[in-house]
Amino acid sequence: MEEKMTRKHIVNIVDREKLSITGVTDVFSFDESIIELETQEGYIEIKGEELHIVKMNIDDGDMVVEGTVTELIYHDSHGAVKKKGSILSKLFK
Repeated sequence: MEEKMTRKHIVNIVDREKLSITGVTDVFSFDESIIELETQEGYIEIKGEELHIVKMNIDDGDMVVEGTVTELIYHDSHGAVKKKGSILSKLFK
């Protein structure tokens, strides 16, 4: 758990078609047009078309998304309202 907190938060977008992100701590919701998640740096909304999560490892904090990325919006963790319960927590109750 301690290692997770010290990992760097890195976002890499290739041709707006493949997004790799590290430092992911939770995923709140996702569909083909928006993915809402939490990282060490705050909350992020990934907007686009035909978005698909092709890799997700919350233990390592790594996520890979494919599709057309049109927006990447950061919300300051201090100013954002934390959403109740993630998709993953609901699936693994």
